[in-house]
Amino acid sequence: MKVTNYEISKKLAEINFQADFNYCYRKGEPERGVWSKSFEVTCWDGEDISNYYPAFDFETVLEALPERLTNENIFIPRINYYLRLSKEEIWYENECDCDSDESCPVNQRFELNRARNESLADTTARLLIKLHEEGLIKFEGKDETN
Repeated sequence: MKVTNYEISKKLAEINFQADFNYCYRKGEPERGVWSKSFEVTCWDGEDISNYYPAFDFETVLEALPERLTNENIFIPRINYYLRLSKEEIWYENECDCDSDESCPVNQRFELNRARNESLADTTARLLIKLHEEGLIKFEGKDETN
C-alpha cells in the first residue's frame, strides 16, 4: 500500500491533519519509515509518536476532503463545486444545470495534476494542503503554519 511521502507527511503534520495511520517517518530521516501494528499513540522501539510524522494512504486522505465546496461571495450567485478525480488529476467542479452540455460552462477549481511517478495518496494530500492554505478547511488543534 502506498502512503504519503516524507515531505507531504511533514506538511500534513504542520497543518495538524490527524487520522488513523499505520506508517510513520522518523523526523529528519525520510528514508527511515516504519510500519506499525496498531494505531497506538506510541511508536516503535518505545519512542513517542512526537518523534515521527504519520503517513496516510489514499483512502484516508480522500475521506478527509470535503465532498463539495461552496463559494460564499455575496456579489455572485452561490455555486457548489463537487469533488472529482481521475487517475491523473483531482479537482472540484460545478455541476451543469443547463439544458444543453454545449452551452453550459463547467468550471474547475483547485485542480491538481498528478506528478510523474507520484502516488494518488500524495496528489490527494497536496489538494488537502492547498485547501487548507486557501483557508477553505481547517483542522482542530495547533496550526504550526501561522
